[in-house]
Formats: sequence, structure tokens, C-alpha cells
Amino acid sequence: MINLKELIESAGPDRLDHTVTIEGSPVWDYKMGDVHTVFLISEDPWEGVEEEYVTLRELRKYIVDSFIPFDSVKFKTEADRELIKSYKWEEEQLILSHY
Repeated sequence: MINLKELIESAGPDRLDHTVTIEGSPVWDYKMGDVHTVFLISEDPWEGVEEEYVTLRELRKYIVDSFIPFDSVKFKTEADRELIKSYKWEEEQLILSHY
């Protein structure tokens, strides 16, 4: 499970506006799941349906506005409900992964 506080600290102010992806596929929406769970939507049912993708800043604001503590938030994919376990930074992206 990803510790959001550590993730945000690793981002610093320079990476907050990076696009969030799941294994390279941009996240274009999110929604509340079970308790302290945020489902990330990255599957694109219609190519080009979204012009803007989710940034770490936007995701952080959603979690704060939803009153979810940073140390207990869980991210899962919306399609298969798989837990996101790790992250890495590449260029202008935050890459989340199931592994």
C-alpha cells in the first residue's frame, strides 16, 4: 500500500502537477470506494474522450476534501479493484503500479 504522506513529500512542489498514471495509462477520473479507498479510472473506453488527466495535486485535494487521513488512504483500480502497491517518478508522470 502506498503511504500518501511519503509520496507527497517525495514529490515536493515541483512534481505536484505531474500526471498520475497506472502503469503508464493516464488516470482521467477517480471516485470514492470502500472506507478510505479511492478508485482510480485509467481505462479509456473511447479514445480521446478525456483531454485532461488527473494530477497529484488534484488527487491530494480530493483526499483532503473527503477527510481521508493520508496514512490510511488506499488506491485501487476502478476496473478490477486491484490495490496499488508502489510508485515511481518518470519525466512528467507519477507511475503507480500493482506490483
